[in-house]
Amino acid sequence: MSVSSCDGQNDGGQNDEEKCGKISAANQLQMNRKSKVYSLIFMVFIILPHIVLPTCFHRQRSTTVMPIEVESEIRVFGRDEFHALAHQVLGIGFDIQNEFGRLLNESVYATALRHRCSEIGILPAEQEVEIRLSHAGFVKHYFMDLLFAFGLMVETKAVESLSNSHLAQTIHYLMLTGMKHGLLLNMRSERVTHQFVSTTLTLAERRQFTVHEADWKPINEASRWLKDTVIEILADWGAFLEISVYREAVIYFLGGADTALHKIPVFDGNRVIGVEDVCLICEDTALAFTAKTDDQRKMRDHLQRLLDHTRLACIQWVNFNRRDITFETLLQANRD
Repeated sequence: MSVSSCDGQNDGGQNDEEKCGKISAANQLQMNRKSKVYSLIFMVFIILPHIVLPTCFHRQRSTTVMPIEVESEIRVFGRDEFHALAHQVLGIGFDIQNEFGRLLNESVYATALRHRCSEIGILPAEQEVEIRLSHAGFVKHYFMDLLFAFGLMVETKAVESLSNSHLAQTIHYLMLTGMKHGLLLNMRSERVTHQFVSTTLTLAERRQFTVHEADWKPINEASRWLKDTVIEILADWGAFLEISVYREAVIYFLGGADTALHKIPVFDGNRVIGVEDVCLICEDTALAFTAKTDDQRKMRDHLQRLLDHTRLACIQWVNFNRRDITFETLLQANRD
């Protein structure tokens, strides 16, 4: 049996000193390699994250928080199941208005609807169900008015007439929760009015968006940061949500409204004729978020007119047209 050690000779006849010297050299080489690997790991995971993100932009990365959370179990109803339950709830809504009239505020109607649905076995009947939308430290809280049987969302209103903003809010909540159908009720009209609201979009589908940037110029660090941040938010939340939440998130990362929102002077020649509220991503660069599905040329024209009557260098314009996200840079025409 052959045995090698530093205490004696091996079968090849090498003496102890030579053998131990080779082992020592091999160990030293291995240690040097490990040292280089540890240095690389330190650079990648410790140093680089602090270099890549500019310190003026407050964006934290987290892999532990889900981007969309609902404080309830959610069931996705098919069309027939939804309509059967929705018509039942709608009938109770008619009964409540007949008894209480049409002049109460919407929270009173919602509470009455929850109690009466519970009494006839539409359970669970939940009110003010929280939806949390988050990204890298930013958190937005929404509350569904009512949720029945984990799958019927009811938004109650007490307004003269339902508007597109009410419809958009309901669709927004459906997309956040993953449900396909919801019921929008108005208790203030002469008779209860309603809309059945539906969407087929899933979160996975909403995350499939296209970026258009042919006319985008990353003229400064803030502009590069803006584009990267918007794309990261869309990858997390998906497109099609209300535009206000994307803008609110960006303002948060810029340090909040007190830091990002400014009143800038508007000029007629050299004369100041007033001020305009704008969001600045840096000293001479403004941000414009729009959700134009048509007439984008008209919007571009009006943004350019505004820019040309200020002392700003440019406006970085982001338009959210469903799954088409366009980044465009408008430059000051009167700037030397």
